[in-house]
Amino acid sequence: MSVSNFIPQIWSTKILRTLEDNLVAKRVCTLEAEGEIKKFGDTVIFNGLSDPTINSYTGSTITYEGLQDASQVLLINQQQYFAFKVTDIEKAQANVDLKGSQASRAAYKLQQAADSFIMGLHGQAGLTSSATVTSANIFSTIGEIQQSLAQVNVSDADMFMIIPPWVRLKLELAGVKFQINNGVNGTGGLSWTDALGFDIYVTNQVVNTNTIASPVSKVMAGAYNSIAFASQIMETESVRLIDTFDTAIRGLHVYGGKVISPNLLHTSTLTYGAETTI
Repeated sequence: MSVSNFIPQIWSTKILRTLEDNLVAKRVCTLEAEGEIKKFGDTVIFNGLSDPTINSYTGSTITYEGLQDASQVLLINQQQYFAFKVTDIEKAQANVDLKGSQASRAAYKLQQAADSFIMGLHGQAGLTSSATVTSANIFSTIGEIQQSLAQVNVSDADMFMIIPPWVRLKLELAGVKFQINNGVNGTGGLSWTDALGFDIYVTNQVVNTNTIASPVSKVMAGAYNSIAFASQIMETESVRLIDTFDTAIRGLHVYGGKVISPNLLHTSTLTYGAETTI
């Protein structure tokens, strides 16, 4: 198969499908942006208006206020690429939809980078807490986070939390059952639960400021409209290498994200606590 027969749309579609099914950022962030992403450095707009004022009605005069524009501008300021060479490009293209294919692995790596970026916004949360967590107090710890969001009028139906695997284990020891979401395209394996009244997603990309054995994790929870995210696969192409008989395949992922409602976002610093009894 020659380079001219390489079909980049197949690779781009596969990568996009995998990102849609596995990218936590696409599960918890608002994606309703206006504007097309054409390149790194573009901006998109998340439209919005300020909340209306509620006044008492006396049966006579009604005053109409002009709502302020609360739109947010998001800069597409992140970009990552993959680039590798293959000896048999025909085989690589034929296997593009197989689990574990080069396209799948590239998508998973792009997903990890993007989710790490979103989880790195934990310092912008307007609500904070901290706790040392075991299976004995995990319910009360998460309950306090949920309560803090409820007190700023975030409904259970509009509330998410993102936890690392070790917090998932604490919840499982306490009796919570998780399930695997394969996504709309059937290419995912995202672990999640809604057993505690709001959606909880599991990812290794939660920021850990300590060791793997004794993690201190920056767990984020909030309203689904507290963080904005926009992304695009810009280029997927093949190049015939000059110094070898191999063919190179490369692709570029550009995206941006920002906290747009810090008052609706909670970061809890959770420290791993050893289990005394199970």
